[in-house]
Amino acid sequence: MIDYLIKGIFIAILYFEFTKTNDTNLKNITMFTAFYISMIFGAKITNIDPNVITTAFLSKTVFTLVDERIKKKNETLKNIN
Repeated sequence: MIDYLIKGIFIAILYFEFTKTNDTNLKNITMFTAFYISMIFGAKITNIDPNVITTAFLSKTVFTLVDERIKKKNETLKNIN
């Protein structure tokens, strides 16, 4: 349980700090971590590997970051033209 709590907090900080939203605060981290842990327990109940959930959350973080960088680059190009 504690390892999932630590993973959830770490992923939440990564997501909120490195994405454009930059909404790193205690409320958002708590909500994100609670959702992550509920997904982990749901996966355990349905006999799904919890690593699938962790990978999905990390993938969401990475793809959000990449998408925001692409949008930022496109907006910069539009402003130059």
